[in-house]
Amino acid sequence: MVYSRNIGDRSLSFGVSGRLYKSNVLLYDHQTESLWSQLMARAVAGPMAGDRLTVLTSHRTRWSSWISRHPQTRILSTRTGFDRSYALDPYEGYYRVGSIWFPVGDVRTDLSPKERVLGIVVGHEARAYPLSRMTQGNDVIIDDVGGATLRIQIDSGGDIAGVFDDRGEPIPHIFVYWFAWQAFHPDTTVFESK
Repeated sequence: MVYSRNIGDRSLSFGVSGRLYKSNVLLYDHQTESLWSQLMARAVAGPMAGDRLTVLTSHRTRWSSWISRHPQTRILSTRTGFDRSYALDPYEGYYRVGSIWFPVGDVRTDLSPKERVLGIVVGHEARAYPLSRMTQGNDVIIDDVGGATLRIQIDSGGDIAGVFDDRGEPIPHIFVYWFAWQAFHPDTTVFESK
């Protein structure tokens, strides 16, 4: 998820609070120490409670796909001055285990709790797109959400290449576990392939 750090005439900088709400990380801003829910895109405690973040469109892709399209890309060095292996993923065990480590309340049984979904909100309507159903044999998926026609583009590697409205404008979206998406969007619908 990518947000603008500008709220009104203020530019904020953010950090990870180490706290969770519904098993999802809470950020904090360094200026006021307000807590921000990344899935709600708003401050939930502190002086800025109720203020909203502006969601920005972003692109998630495999490194091989990115570097083939942008061969002059420069990357950050792993020589940071800290003795740490950046090749190891600290969450690898969490991905493999089917259970949720921290409580989120009731989890709907439409999908398994750790099914990865593409989450989209248009207007007041939320929809979850199970990645396992979307990336098999599709180049594009057309769907109507919140009164808008969406075009979900899938690249040749089977990854989501982007989500666009009927004018070709990008639509903000996130990749998230089902248990977290449904906890923050209890009325979400689930995409059914036709």
